[in-house]
Amino acid sequence: MSDISIGTNILHLRKEKALTQEQLASMIGVSAGAVSKWETGNSKPDIDLLAPLARALNTSLNELLSFKEELEEEEIKKIKKELADIFLHQGFSEGEKMCKEYLSKYPNSAGLKLNIAGLIQMYSMLLGDKFKELIIIKQKYALALLYGVVDSKESKYLNTALFLIANIQISLEDYEESERCLKELMNSFIDPMVIYASLLERQGKNNQVESLCKRMLLSYMEQSRAMMCILSRTYKNNNNFEKAVLYLEAVSKIESIFKTGLSSGAYNLCRLYIEKGEMDKAAKYFKNYVEDLISIEYDYNNNPYFENLKLEIESEGQKIIRKKLYETLIEEEDTKVLSKLPEYNEAIDKLKAAMEE
Repeated sequence: MSDISIGTNILHLRKEKALTQEQLASMIGVSAGAVSKWETGNSKPDIDLLAPLARALNTSLNELLSFKEELEEEEIKKIKKELADIFLHQGFSEGEKMCKEYLSKYPNSAGLKLNIAGLIQMYSMLLGDKFKELIIIKQKYALALLYGVVDSKESKYLNTALFLIANIQISLEDYEESERCLKELMNSFIDPMVIYASLLERQGKNNQVESLCKRMLLSYMEQSRAMMCILSRTYKNNNNFEKAVLYLEAVSKIESIFKTGLSSGAYNLCRLYIEKGEMDKAAKYFKNYVEDLISIEYDYNNNPYFENLKLEIESEGQKIIRKKLYETLIEEEDTKVLSKLPEYNEAIDKLKAAMEE
C-alpha cells in the first residue's frame, strides 16, 4: 500500500464528499489528527480501518487503494499537467521523482508511460550543455518507457511512441534504429487530417473546423520549418551557402508573418555566418534573434492566425522556459566568438535584463 497514494485518495474523496477531517474521523472512530496524518502521508490507516474508510467515503477498496489497470484520457491529461508544473517550478529531479511515483501507481498504463516519456525527454533537454551525460541517461530512460508503450501494442499510442523513439535515437546517434522506427511509421500511418477537416466543414461544424485547422496548420508549419532547416544544413555541408541562406531566410519570413517559431531562422542564420567567418552579419542576426525572442508573446491570444489556440504549457510555464533559453544563450560558447562586436554585446545585455524581469 502506498502511503502517498492512499493519503492523496482519502484527501480527494473526503473533499469530494464535503466532509471535514473531524466528520470523517467520527464516522470511523479515530481522531482528526489521525486523518490528517494519513492525508499528508505521515502515516497510513490500519488494515482493519480500510473497509470502514471505503464505506464512509462511498467508494470501493480498489479505488481507495488505487488498484487500477488503466487511466482515462482525461486523467492522463490532468496528471501530465501536474507533472509539467512540477518540472517547471520545482526542477527536473522533483518532476522525475513524481513521474516514477505515478508509474509505480499505474504500471500498466501505456498512455501514462507515453506522456511521461515525452516530459522526461523535453525537460531533460532544458538541463543545458553542462549536463550532457545526465541528459543521455534521461533520454535512455525515456526510450525504455517508449519501448514499453510499443510492446503494449495499443494502437492509439503506437505511432506517437515510434515517432519519439526515432527522434531520441537520432540524438543518441543510433541512426539504424531511428530509421527502422520511421519506416514502420511510414508503412502504417496516413495523415487523415485534411479529409477530416473537409468532413467537419461539410457537416457545418465550424468551431471544430477552426480548432482542427489551426492546430494542424501550426503543426505543418513546424514540420515545414524543420525541413527547410535540414535543407539549409545539407546545402551548407555541400558548401552551397547561397542555397543554405535562401532556406533560412524563408524560415524567418514564415516566422515573421505567422508570429511563431521563436525566431529560429535568425538564430540559424547567425550560426551559418559564424561558420562562413562573416562575423558582422552573424552579430546582426544574433541581435535580431534576441530582440525577436524577447518580444514574442507567451501565448497566441493576440496572434491573428492562431488566437484562441491553447498551448500545452501555459504562459507562466512558457516564461520559465524562455528564461532558461536566455540563460543558455548568455552562456553559449559558440556565439562568444562575436563578443568583440557591439551588436552581440547589446543583445547579451538585453538577455540579462530580460532575465531580471
